[in-house]
Amino acid sequence: MADRARTLGLALSGGGARCFAQVGALRALEEAGWEVAAIAANSSAAVLAAVYAAEPDARRLEEVVRAIDFSSFLDPDGTTGLIGHAGVEELLAEHAAPTFEDLAVPLVVPAVDVERAEMLVFGSGPLVPPVCASNAFPGLFAPVAYLGRKLMDGGIVNNFPVDLVRALTDRPVLAIDCRPAVAGPLELPDAGDASLLEKVGALFQRGVPTIVELLMRAYNITQDRVVEVTCALHPPDLRLRPALPDDLDIQDFSRMDEAIEAGYRAVAEAVAGGRFEALTAVG
Repeated sequence: MADRARTLGLALSGGGARCFAQVGALRALEEAGWEVAAIAANSSAAVLAAVYAAEPDARRLEEVVRAIDFSSFLDPDGTTGLIGHAGVEELLAEHAAPTFEDLAVPLVVPAVDVERAEMLVFGSGPLVPPVCASNAFPGLFAPVAYLGRKLMDGGIVNNFPVDLVRALTDRPVLAIDCRPAVAGPLELPDAGDASLLEKVGALFQRGVPTIVELLMRAYNITQDRVVEVTCALHPPDLRLRPALPDDLDIQDFSRMDEAIEAGYRAVAEAVAGGRFEALTAVG
């Protein structure tokens, strides 16, 4: 039986490949003697959390993610976006559980109905569709059709579900934030005295990545404001932001080692610095 004083609720932000830091963080937590009582997770973190909640073992989780062939997630005919759902579905079918009720650790994931502009929170019933929906980042995935709805990434309105985990447990909440930085320089063309038409043309001549970078920056700024409001209303007992490089993109799956190490180091340093001591006194 777990020592109640050393159990905690876990809130995991989205962040694509940056979420691999949460794998390292879980390993450091286990090594420090902490156990997870409940998890609320969104986007890529929802997939990682579903695997972990089925069998709470960080080393197993790390083995699973290291064995993923990310090229198998690509959708060559483009019908479901750049990345298809089939690869995630197969991963969850093999390493997670059929239903939320079958998980060893309670889990909730948010998703957004993009037709009705509603956020839904899933914590019961079939596991795979809601987790795939929570992971369905706009522009990369098509919506997941489930329960008569078209569902997408919960991060559209709640990319750091610190509020949701409070409904699952009375234990202190550790929040691990792997979202991309919202501030930083952008390398845009200097059009000088060019006309508006020439400036727009120059921007597009640089290619789609420039446009995507601008859209992502705008999306992240808006999202960041929502996250800070959520954290102010439902403050976690401890919030950690692993020192991930700003240039570690949400699709940089080849930098898994770097991300895992950053997450491990964030928790290990917080433990060594005594930041977890106050959590043992809660409850």
